[in-house]
Amino acid sequence: MSDTHKFDGDDPEINAAIEEAQRRLPEFQRALDEDARRLIPAIEGALVKARFESPITHAIEHMWVEDIGFEDEKIVGTLASDPNAIPELSKGKWVSISPEDISDWVYRLGGRTFGGFTVRVMQRRGLEP
Repeated sequence: MSDTHKFDGDDPEINAAIEEAQRRLPEFQRALDEDARRLIPAIEGALVKARFESPITHAIEHMWVEDIGFEDEKIVGTLASDPNAIPELSKGKWVSISPEDISDWVYRLGGRTFGGFTVRVMQRRGLEP
């Protein structure tokens, strides 16, 4: 999930996938909350993809964030990769994300993948997410 792909901001299929991810964000949070209450956690991995904008370069990148948690109204975690054009961020940096900046989320449970709305669009287009 480290390759960079550029999409037009008016891409209707990508925009619909982002809207679905945002609309269904409470489902993702419930799954993580339920997993946190288990004696033995069952979720194999959870990531969110979020929009970041550099105040320095004005570049916008959507990047995956791991080690997800929820604090008040924000999603927190660490960047899963280095950005291409946002010098103030780097892999492993702790970030706090507003729900309106979420562009996707994904987790695995019981061998099944949940979420991954933009990932599915990219895969249908023959792109590596």
